[in-house]
Amino acid sequence: MTRAAALAGFLLVLLGLAVFGWKTWVYELPVLPTDPEGIWRVEMAVSVRGVGSRGSVRAPLPSTGPGQEVYDERSAADRLLFTIRTENGERTAIWRGAFDGVHEIAYGFRVRLERIETPLPTEAVRPPREIAEQYGGPTREFPSDAPEIAATLAALSLPPASDPAGRMRSVYAMVAHEVGSTEGGADDALIALANRAGSERGKTALLVTLLRGAGIPARPVLGLDLHRGATPRETPWAEAWAGGVWIPLSPAGAFFAERPSHLVALRPGSLVGVEATGAEAISYRYDALREHLRSEELAAMMVPPHRLLRAFSLYRLPVQTQSTLRLLMALPLGALIVAVFRNLVGVPTFGTFMPVLVAFALRDVPVHIGLAMVAAVIGLGVFGRLVLERLRLLLVPRLSILLCMVVLGVAAFALLGHEFERRELFTGVLFPIVILTMLIERFSIAVAEEGMRTALQRASYTLLVTVAVYPVLRDPTAEYVMFSFPELVLCIMGLLVWIGGYTGYRLFDLVRFRSFATLPGGAGAK
Repeated sequence: MTRAAALAGFLLVLLGLAVFGWKTWVYELPVLPTDPEGIWRVEMAVSVRGVGSRGSVRAPLPSTGPGQEVYDERSAADRLLFTIRTENGERTAIWRGAFDGVHEIAYGFRVRLERIETPLPTEAVRPPREIAEQYGGPTREFPSDAPEIAATLAALSLPPASDPAGRMRSVYAMVAHEVGSTEGGADDALIALANRAGSERGKTALLVTLLRGAGIPARPVLGLDLHRGATPRETPWAEAWAGGVWIPLSPAGAFFAERPSHLVALRPGSLVGVEATGAEAISYRYDALREHLRSEELAAMMVPPHRLLRAFSLYRLPVQTQSTLRLLMALPLGALIVAVFRNLVGVPTFGTFMPVLVAFALRDVPVHIGLAMVAAVIGLGVFGRLVLERLRLLLVPRLSILLCMVVLGVAAFALLGHEFERRELFTGVLFPIVILTMLIERFSIAVAEEGMRTALQRASYTLLVTVAVYPVLRDPTAEYVMFSFPELVLCIMGLLVWIGGYTGYRLFDLVRFRSFATLPGGAGAK
């Protein structure tokens, strides 16, 4: 190794470790993923189109309250004036201005969620006057004085008013179990009652209406249902005032007197989501990403106080971009493993980064199933290439035909997976088709130039290195560490510089040439 290579590698490793130590020791950022508090990053994207008229876009905003704590709210207004209005405990984002063409609006926040349980009251407690006036009487949306509501409550034979918990249970059981949930069903409370079926909003409206008719103040809540790997879904539920607290109730029967840790409340008291006036068209969507942070480190991790760390923090990127980068940031680890196998151990492979790319393709399936699928597809492609050799085709048409054969093979795996109910085989359709095609071509060329034995040996070594890289690309801890501390890539670059500057014997060379180490009599070579 030259002195320049040794110095360059040392400086890269030193710089990466210095930044890493700065973050972990000075700002006490977590090195390993910890998520005891259930922290999510949620983003809303709104597209609104207009022809020059003035108008506004309104969207519900979450508030810090029981079971949720909101951090780090951000908004991008796109030529519109952004304000937040708070009224009766409800927060609403308002973007105003002239809608000229298409405007892209973004709003994001981080929230810490936890499961909350609410004890049921043992006796009746008079609600405050503002609660009774706002959420206890009939409205157009919740006609609790309608004859149909009175008849339904009479048929339920409710417990006396001194037993609010019993009255809530009776009304809740009737809506949750006797009124069906249908996609595209009615959103109106009375229509849902007449049809004994309605949408989630319709059943929520009916539950609130019946509770108010039973003398229990109630209100709807519009929230988001957050699950890892799934798009957030707007979800309504109801809350009843009893015993001095709001008690959450799911009209679909999912929960009673508790709220799960995957629900975030956006707007209590209304089921209205994002809406616009003065616009020709509007669409919106939510994205969410689970984040690994302790609550006391949330601000330091997501919005580092130091200006330089803030500028280079990958957590500032949009959620969808973060999901892609979390996978890509682990690739340098795979490249380091390949370099160790090729330059220090002396393992020959097809292509420099072919094992990394194949391991990346297999990360969503168990390794034994993935390798079997790769072997089968390669076998099909090699057989096809041997047949195509007799036609003496040019390179590009030949590769294109191999690509078609690989696609057919992957589609066959998807059909087999569907037939035998093996979901792992469905992932075959996500294989990098071009990677497999080039792997087939390299194998075929090796067979033609070096023989079948050498080609099979190199293919085996390629799969060996792939198996070594596979756990790293699949490990969520490695993904978290590399994404949270991207300066570690500098350390990997430094190690690669050292490996690249190494000119000594490789491990396989020592094994291959061990017979030259001694003379035929056991005496040392001179």
